Amino acid sequence: MQELKPNNAKITLIAFLMLLGLVVVVGRFAYLQLFGREEYVEKVAERFPKASVVKLSTPRGFIRDRKGKELAISMPTLSVNAFPQSVKNKEELLVRLSALPEVREKELRQKLYSDKKFVWLFRHADKTHLPYVKGVIKDTDNTRAVGVHEEYKRFYPHGNLAANLLGFVGSEGDGLEGIEYMLDKELRGKQVKGVFYLGKLAIGPLPQDMDAQDVNLTIDLGVQAILEDIRDKIVNQWNPDRVGLLVMDAHSGEILALANYPTYDPNHYQQYPTTYRRNFVVTDLFEPGSVMKPFFIGLALEKGYVKPGLRIDTEGGRTEVYGRYVKDVKPSKSMTLEQVLIKSSNVGTIKVARYLSKKDAEELMKKLHLKEKFGILPGEAKPKLPDFQYPANILYASIGQGLSSNLLNLCVSFNALATNRIVKPRILLQEKSQVLMEGIFSPPVFEWLQTNLIKVVEEGTAVRARSDYFSIAGKTGTSQKFDFKIGRYSREELVTYFVGYFPASKPRFVAGIMVDRPRGPDPYGGTVAAPYFKELVERVSFYYRLEPDKPGKKLSMLRRQQ
Repeated sequence: MQELKPNNAKITLIAFLMLLGLVVVVGRFAYLQLFGREEYVEKVAERFPKASVVKLSTPRGFIRDRKGKELAISMPTLSVNAFPQSVKNKEELLVRLSALPEVREKELRQKLYSDKKFVWLFRHADKTHLPYVKGVIKDTDNTRAVGVHEEYKRFYPHGNLAANLLGFVGSEGDGLEGIEYMLDKELRGKQVKGVFYLGKLAIGPLPQDMDAQDVNLTIDLGVQAILEDIRDKIVNQWNPDRVGLLVMDAHSGEILALANYPTYDPNHYQQYPTTYRRNFVVTDLFEPGSVMKPFFIGLALEKGYVKPGLRIDTEGGRTEVYGRYVKDVKPSKSMTLEQVLIKSSNVGTIKVARYLSKKDAEELMKKLHLKEKFGILPGEAKPKLPDFQYPANILYASIGQGLSSNLLNLCVSFNALATNRIVKPRILLQEKSQVLMEGIFSPPVFEWLQTNLIKVVEEGTAVRARSDYFSIAGKTGTSQKFDFKIGRYSREELVTYFVGYFPASKPRFVAGIMVDRPRGPDPYGGTVAAPYFKELVERVSFYYRLEPDKPGKKLSMLRRQQ
């Protein structure tokens, strides 16, 4: 009987191998179901001549402004696919489908006679064409070889409004510029594919969980419309190369509006040059000119190098700076420190900047966040600073030459003059406000700067920005572009600015206008940008129903509602 007993070791081994095989099979099945289904299906489908795995465009998340108004939506459209080798009556199909306004006969012919297994004959056509397209497919006996599918196309209901900020989406459903590009992963969700067998969608989509998210921006559509209207007026009057406008909340850093010229319609982005798509407010650097003067004068006051009321010899409006002569637009023999800022004296500012050291200048740039970019938008350019080891660079930087910045950085820097803080700008409503630096200036210096920046508008270089209703503080700027061909600054190509805050008595908003190469008489910051800053202030203030802060100009809410 002992010889008939089974070998326990063999049984154990066989049982183990059977269990291992079962684990492998179950594991493979689980992998295919949970992880490898898409890869497996693709491999199988591509082996069949009449099947293909195709990426599909799906509904993206909506982009809305701060009040929930839609800036970008997804609309269902009509797309037609085919397996060219199986298509019948190609010429009749070609002629009849070419009647559709979205279809070009030449492109359709190339696709129908292609040697590819699968093609899209056209995509994202108007869905009202569906009955006609189905009829053509049936009449040409192509119900098996040609299929109709619903896809989604990005639509921007306000056309070019905020286009350079929003960006656009390509035919494959991918964000290619602006917010659409920056948040493509969130807005698009997961990539979706389908398996087509002849003209029909046989399996799909893969995966089914698209997980797209809606996005709310800090933009206020009403303020955006105001800025774009002002931009158009600037373009019509001055015929510039570029224009940038920005309004942000001085306390939260929220960007309420951002406008550019040139611009484009993202619904038809292919019809515009690529340069029209740039968000110049953040992507392009320019020398800021006199916009920098308050910061350097304020720094000298803060360090105790100069005192309020100091009289400065302005040498008749002309001084030599390391082999170059710097001039004032309106010459004067001498000025008080206050007049230097109010009248925007280049000579006077350079005389003040002579007190500053390399350490002083670098400390100022750091406080104003002019050493780094904020990284909140695609293509954002980092400011360029000179080497302050050379004293000449400090002097020229004080009048805005030799350093460059985008308009966003300049507006954020002006928050130091409006609220004595640097607040990180933000474009996404759900993000929290972040104070990067505070107490930039001591209270006496801060008060001195605010008082005299108001005087810049009330009696200085920016009188054309003066409002009858709201107090405004700010600074004009006119910078010459450096001409590398002749090795000096051009007298014809100018960039003009006005950057400031309002209402000055209780700052709520910081804003800036930049006009690149205005064409016309007296193309300076005080004549080009300042008048439109006044319009910006009044229209934005009344849009938010702010009470005028100038004496005798109180308006009741009832009157402004009428």
